Parts: sequence; C-alpha cells; structure tokens
Amino acid sequence: MREADRLITILTPNLGKLPVTVRGARRITSRLGGHLDTFNHVHLTLALGHHIDVVTGAESIESFGALKASLSGIATGLYIMELADALLPDALPHQGAYTILLDALRALDRGESIDGVARFTELRLLEDSGYMPELANCQICGSEITPEHHRFAPGLGGVVDDTCGVPMGQVLPLSLNALKILRHYGRTTMVDAVQVRLSPTLRDELERILEVSIHYVLEREMATTDFVGHLKQLRSRAANSLRPSEM
Repeated sequence: MREADRLITILTPNLGKLPVTVRGARRITSRLGGHLDTFNHVHLTLALGHHIDVVTGAESIESFGALKASLSGIATGLYIMELADALLPDALPHQGAYTILLDALRALDRGESIDGVARFTELRLLEDSGYMPELANCQICGSEITPEHHRFAPGLGGVVDDTCGVPMGQVLPLSLNALKILRHYGRTTMVDAVQVRLSPTLRDELERILEVSIHYVLEREMATTDFVGHLKQLRSRAANSLRPSEM
C-alpha cells in the first residue's frame, strides 16, 4: 500500500483474522517493520481506520529465531500459516486456531518432528474450522468401525466400513496404526503428539490422508505444498549421496 506501507494479515485470539496497515514499514528507519516479520508473536496497538485498522505500536513477544534459521522450519511454518489463512474466515474469534498455531511455531522452534507438527496442526485446524474427519463411525451406515475393516473417504468426511459401498468420490486405504495416530492427535496436545515416532510408511500415509482431506475442504491445492515437497526431495537426495557406496 503506497510506496512505504505494508498490508499484513494478523491472527488475534479474540478478534480473529484481520488485515491491517503498517505505515512506513518498508523504510529502513521504521520502528515497526522488524517486529512484524512473518511468524512473530507480538503485542500490537491498533488505531481504528475507516476501512482497515492501522498499526501504531508493536512489541515482539517471541520471534522464533531457531525456526527462521531452518529452511525446513520456514517451509513448514509457511505451509501452516497458509492453511490457517485459507480455513479461517475474517473477523471471527478463533481462540482455538490461535493456540494451535502458537503451539506449532513453538514446537518447530524447539526442533520437534516437522512431520508430527504438520500433521497434528492440519488435523486440529480442520477440527477448529468444523471439518474434523469422522474417525469412529462409518459415514455411510453409522456403525462403529471394526479394526482392520475400514477405509477413508475424504469426500464423505471420514472413515467407512469396507463392506459399505461408497457412492462417489475417492476412497483411500487407512491402516489401523494410522487410524490410532489420528485419534490420538484428536484428543491430545502438541507436546504429547510430537513424542510419537512415525515410521516412513506411516508418515507418508498420514500426509496423504490429510492432504486429500484438506483438498476436499478447500477445493484447491496449497501453494506451499510444492515447496515443502521439493525440500523433502532435496533432503532425500542429500542423504543418499552421503551413504557409503556399495562394493
């Protein structure tokens, strides 16, 4: 906005998601610009504007330096922020989402499992937005799911019994371990969730289940998904190049 101003989006605990103007933020001498980096947890003072409120004061509470020093941390953080922005409507209280995002940034800053943080945050943001997948009862017949006899139908919003025909949409296999992890994520905290160690197979399965669920809700792909996937490919190639050659 104008030559030196910035328009940013903030998430507040009581007023929800808001666009605000930061006047002069792009100037080197700005008092506010450094406090308003992406991911920062800040105290803000706002002046009411005719259309958009104006930031008149900012004080950093947490800046998450370790997260910002990690390319993987940045990629995951940006993905989580984009997901929240897409799921949350403007100007409605979202205390739950606010807490979820703050817990996610703190976990990434501590160096917790990126996959664990991302999957837990995805599921809980879907829950906060009213799109929590059904994980206990069949979405077609309503009966309680029998272990090892279930699948996942993202278009229907949850699990289905494998004896029930799904009338439309994609159906994905869902292992018992993946179902247990999703149920655990739905009732625990971030601190406990990231303690669960995911095998590569289970990690990929959970990522696929939640990725497709989010796609059905938003009806589009996330822009940062390709960025995160590219980093994973680079890490995999780097790890393979460091392995000793077979004789």
